[in-house]
Amino acid sequence: MAKEKKTQGFQSAAGLIRYFDAEDSNAIQISRGGVMLACLLAIIVVELAEAVGRETSAYVLAVGVIVLILNEIRNRRSGTV
Repeated sequence: MAKEKKTQGFQSAAGLIRYFDAEDSNAIQISRGGVMLACLLAIIVVELAEAVGRETSAYVLAVGVIVLILNEIRNRRSGTV
């Protein structure tokens, strides 16, 4: 008689859940207030730029994104989040 092959079926997702729940100390930490403020500022910048013109809109949005990135870099260097 042939041996029955025992299989466990699907792997448990517990490892993935632990992986995604673990906080990385190198990850960017952004508070809820920071996200809300960034969204609000982005909306204001886009609306103001749209009132001026489409070409200006793209430039203003690019400058806004660059300012946000530089601010994040400055915050990471100073150790505050």
